[in-house]
Amino acid sequence: MSKNFISLLLSLFITSNSYANDREKSICGSFQEPFLFWLWSSMAPSPDSSRVADIKFIKPSEFKTSDEKILRGYKYMSNDGYNNTPPKGYILVVMGNAMVSDLMIKELKKFSEHNYDVYVYDYRGYANSEGNRRINAIIHDHKEIAIHLNKSYNRKLLYGTSLGGMIVLNMIGLDVEYDAAVIDSAPSFLSPHGCPKSIDPVENLPKDASKILVITGEKDEILSKSMTSPLRDIAQSRGAATFNGENYAHPFQDKNREIYNHRMELILNHLDATKPQTAEEAQEAAVSPLQ
Repeated sequence: MSKNFISLLLSLFITSNSYANDREKSICGSFQEPFLFWLWSSMAPSPDSSRVADIKFIKPSEFKTSDEKILRGYKYMSNDGYNNTPPKGYILVVMGNAMVSDLMIKELKKFSEHNYDVYVYDYRGYANSEGNRRINAIIHDHKEIAIHLNKSYNRKLLYGTSLGGMIVLNMIGLDVEYDAAVIDSAPSFLSPHGCPKSIDPVENLPKDASKILVITGEKDEILSKSMTSPLRDIAQSRGAATFNGENYAHPFQDKNREIYNHRMELILNHLDATKPQTAEEAQEAAVSPLQ
């Protein structure tokens, strides 16, 4: 083995480790970012595996990142309500910043019963996941998870809620392969809060956004219309399907089960479609007194 080749290998190893070590650096302010994630994570419920211990088809899942951190969450296995079924693909769900995986996975039964394996992981530093809470790390963690899942499934689907929608768009901006994605009540910008413009959701919308559905809610008390509507409008101008629910609150906070089911149906219609919906098709599919 030549000295030049050994030098190249060493260089690649050092670069790879440097990248992994840089992952947890703050990019939205050295004080502000750690403080905000500490605040958000402290607002999240404590993890409790007993919440899902007796639910059929749910099992714990772990993922080791390239910087050797273990992320913990759950997998809701594809099923018909009675037995496991061969999955058509996967749905990776990226949560908002005050959620834990054992509560989120319970909400995703409909997704699994549409014959998808559904995955959700606690952010690093949240619940039982290892590492420090940093936005750059969380983005790249989920990119790695998607790349890993893409090796095992034919259909590749992404669903991001709130801050999770921002993370999904950054994954897409980093060229993660996907067949359809839903961005539900995500902020349009983070740069006004000290983050680099490069991670703004609007900056990571693809020029052809036809595989994406963007949802916003008129009753959202967490993120106002001024925070979510620019992303929706720009996405629509690039071919995305969009829907502004008159009675939609922030994801998983809708006031009754009927509105909640309507929202889940809209999401599944988009993810389950063999071809992307147009904006008109999304609106037609969502026509309801609840709109």
